[in-house]
Amino acid sequence: MDNNRIPFCSSRNYSVETGCWEIIVIVLFLFIPTNKIQAQINFVDSSVTQDEINQYSFLVGGHYYGNSINSTGLPANTVLANLDLFNADLYRFHVALGDVFLDVRNDFPLYRNKFFDKIHTPFHIAVGNHDVSGSFFEDYIGKTSLQFRFGSDAHVILDTEKNDGSIIGKQLALLKRACNSDCQNIFIYSHRPVWSEEDTEMIGIFKDNTSSTFGVNFKEDILPLIKSVDDSVNVFWMSGSLGGSAPASYFYCKRKNLHFIQTAIRGKKRDGVLQVSVDNGNVSFKPISLTGQNLNSLESYNLAFWRAEHPKEEFNSRLIKLYLVNMASHRYFWYGIMFTSFLGIIGFIFFRRRLEK
Repeated sequence: MDNNRIPFCSSRNYSVETGCWEIIVIVLFLFIPTNKIQAQINFVDSSVTQDEINQYSFLVGGHYYGNSINSTGLPANTVLANLDLFNADLYRFHVALGDVFLDVRNDFPLYRNKFFDKIHTPFHIAVGNHDVSGSFFEDYIGKTSLQFRFGSDAHVILDTEKNDGSIIGKQLALLKRACNSDCQNIFIYSHRPVWSEEDTEMIGIFKDNTSSTFGVNFKEDILPLIKSVDDSVNVFWMSGSLGGSAPASYFYCKRKNLHFIQTAIRGKKRDGVLQVSVDNGNVSFKPISLTGQNLNSLESYNLAFWRAEHPKEEFNSRLIKLYLVNMASHRYFWYGIMFTSFLGIIGFIFFRRRLEK
């Protein structure tokens, strides 16, 4: 045997610390992405300050990757089939309420060429858990939180993946600035409906949603701030996280001048987006089906609607094999295997050292 080579964990003289550092280096190397994008793209226009506009419309939608079966690296087919709608001259900008990508690092090149390059209006994203991977979004796409003014209205985009869904620091400052501004309406956009987590009337409404681990500061800090806004100013908080078992692509709840809204697609016939129109301070909504279905008014998708029993789509057991293949072929699955193995090896090393003492 070559005396210059030390068999892995086979010598009493082998340093546990050295072995641990070698393992860490190997794991970090495996996690370094190899599909680096050469040029940064910024399709998020945060310079919209057109105060003279009193009448305008924009689109809002969420969960554009559809569902986890979609492993194409592209948005859902219902999104790609409606690019003409997204590019209609009626709309001044577009807000996507998170989970635009299934896997932002791997999917971004295709999205850029096949989707973003074909969208002609300013496109803002309130990031969801699938849209963030380290600093990738901010490095190659744009800011994860920002505020802009359009007409007489304030618009705030929040990153609810930071701080476990709590709105603090710079994001809280953005929200305070909007609430203290001279405006007719305030529009707030986030992926997670953090406003529902501590609301007793909404318990169990949004199943399969990403939620905070230790609670959010909405009830303690954010709600009092919003309630301090003058009653003549309407506040619309729009989120885009709805599980696949949701009965509709929309949710609406009004509390005085505060409006809670959810909209998201899931690669189903019910997929739709929301048209928001502002006319001299008056706000109206129009749900738009992406599959040609007739939809009710946004206000009809209220708590009573969501609490009612709705027909459920039957589960196709033949898709189990596809689900397993998709899971096993995704890099995050193998990252989990590697990380678990790493912890097992570290535990084995320390356990062995204790036995040797």
